Amino acid sequence: MNVDTLEVAASTHVLHELIVDLDVYNPAAPGGDFHAAWVRIQKTAERPLVWSPRYGGHWIALGGEDILNIYSDHERFSSVANTVPPSTSRKLLGALHMDPPQHATFRAFLNDGLSPKVVRGLEPGVRTLAIELIDSFKPRGGCEFIGEFANVLPLTVFLNLVDLPLADRNMLAGWASAATHETGVQKRDAASRAIRDYLVPVILERRRGLGEDMLSRIVHAKVDGRSLTNDEAVAGCTHLLIAGLDTVSSMLGFVMRFLARNPDHRLLLIREPERIPSAVKELIRRFPLVVMAREVRADTDFQGVTLKGGDMIVIPTILFNLDERQYPDSLAVEWDRPVPRHMQLRRRRTPLPWGSARPARGGDRPGGMADPHPRVPRGRKPADHGERRHCRNNRSPASALVKAALHSCNSASA
Repeated sequence: MNVDTLEVAASTHVLHELIVDLDVYNPAAPGGDFHAAWVRIQKTAERPLVWSPRYGGHWIALGGEDILNIYSDHERFSSVANTVPPSTSRKLLGALHMDPPQHATFRAFLNDGLSPKVVRGLEPGVRTLAIELIDSFKPRGGCEFIGEFANVLPLTVFLNLVDLPLADRNMLAGWASAATHETGVQKRDAASRAIRDYLVPVILERRRGLGEDMLSRIVHAKVDGRSLTNDEAVAGCTHLLIAGLDTVSSMLGFVMRFLARNPDHRLLLIREPERIPSAVKELIRRFPLVVMAREVRADTDFQGVTLKGGDMIVIPTILFNLDERQYPDSLAVEWDRPVPRHMQLRRRRTPLPWGSARPARGGDRPGGMADPHPRVPRGRKPADHGERRHCRNNRSPASALVKAALHSCNSASA
């Protein structure tokens, strides 16, 4: 876009000096480093908020603390619209497009099947599957990692959790990818509707049984003492499938590419596997994936900038995890780095399968979904508007999968 186009595309209340030509899903030049591009943008920005005319026009928050504050401030910034451009089929995704207190009510039943106890129970099976996958291609001396491992491991684990046929894995993964990666609203919403249509007969069948899988838990859940309506059950299950089918493969791709290019880091984990739990935290911090957004509820000022009701504001988790005011030399991977807080794929008490919302897009097609209302870090007093402590533990399904992959690769290297 040229300067004249930028000026025309900007809203009338946006100051000229705040306008930038930035694609939040592709911030890097072709072949460039996605995360390094965001760090460079953050370092060189002269203002805490900028305006991009892309995707219908939206603000972008660039400071880590500002991003956390916007995530947590549901009184001024709503999750009802949380992507740019905004979806036209928000009712399909249940809690993902709700604000507190309704959000907590409709998310609670999604959490029951992924408590820390449940996740601990998953780890042995995940590791066994990871070893089996590695053993299948180890004799060849290599593999196409995304297709033969990163896509297969998390999707197989997830489909087992929801008791759906593995034969549908590629079809469901394709819809989930389109529902999160497509920048065109029509294609994105069409994919969400395809998942909904797939689930409707499944949900009717699960209502007649008493299964222990996650879909059965959802369809038999109660809200405020009543059973879910069919529409509410479909929305919850659609949310779950999109969340579970399109995130961890991207993260595993980043992690394994890093280890392949940094043999010293890899060899240290082989020699000292007790470092793996802390390494998982550092890798999730270093390779954040999520680019979510909020809708401004009413005219307000934020960091000296006037925001109008209805404006969209993008809040990339990347810029919290990689903010050098939070983590000096943030692009470096340090196994001994303390990671007291970071915005990852879920919050501490609500570990949706691997998360969802608008994933970032770049040459490596990262993707992911964070909790729309994350917890606030320990040591920080929650505000009246309902901030909560930020996640600190390492017991999410995403963490379990990354940890299993690292342990399994160590076993294969032994």
